[in-house]
Amino acid sequence: MSNITIDLLNNHKSIRAFTDQPVSDEIVKTILTAASAGPNINNYQPVTFVEITDQALKAEITTQVGMAYIESAMRYFVVTVDFNKDLIGLTPEIRKQAEEVLSSYAMLEGGIISAGIALGRAQVAAESLGLGSVTMAGALRAFELYEEKLQLPKLVKAVMGFSIGYPAQEPGIKPKLPLAGTWMKSQYSQKQMVDAVTIYDKTMIKYYAARGIDSSWTQNNAKMLTRKQDFSQLGKYPKRKGFTLN
Repeated sequence: MSNITIDLLNNHKSIRAFTDQPVSDEIVKTILTAASAGPNINNYQPVTFVEITDQALKAEITTQVGMAYIESAMRYFVVTVDFNKDLIGLTPEIRKQAEEVLSSYAMLEGGIISAGIALGRAQVAAESLGLGSVTMAGALRAFELYEEKLQLPKLVKAVMGFSIGYPAQEPGIKPKLPLAGTWMKSQYSQKQMVDAVTIYDKTMIKYYAARGIDSSWTQNNAKMLTRKQDFSQLGKYPKRKGFTLN
């Protein structure tokens, strides 16, 4: 089966180089309206896109996280889980009870899922308008800067970065796992997953070889997962934002 929407989804490419062509506020409004129209936890609508408009700050974030497509993107957003908005208008007594509920792990997880849905919809909307985009969890390595510069209140936690602009590259479509690596019936099958990964590894060896890289999916995973990284402060970040994780 195929239609315009399915083709758009299947032809996704992460764009990490952008032209200097401006992206209008009208386009951003269209993208974020589509993003916010999706499902979310209990209609709390706990997602806020905070755009960073200060080019110097974008450059500072780029330097800290090593992602040039933050500084070079025409529009860059920090996507946040935002339960602060749900406290507005409550009486002090109800607000106290609400904060206890909203600080739970269940709410944080629901907020992150809601943010992921919104972000996916924003990306598809952007691509449907001829823009390129890239989402990045790695930008969270600059969360201290976000806290300092964006004045995020309690129960508002940065979760992703989102860059959009007109593409200045054609990276091609990166192959994904065969459907057997995504869809199982009745129960989880380790054998099915091993077989799917084995097949996919062969696909990725060819994909990387065409780009002059001697690697595979499993080799790349091994490299990424064994490099030295200190996530200790990032792990403490949710509690700093008022989430108890209980």
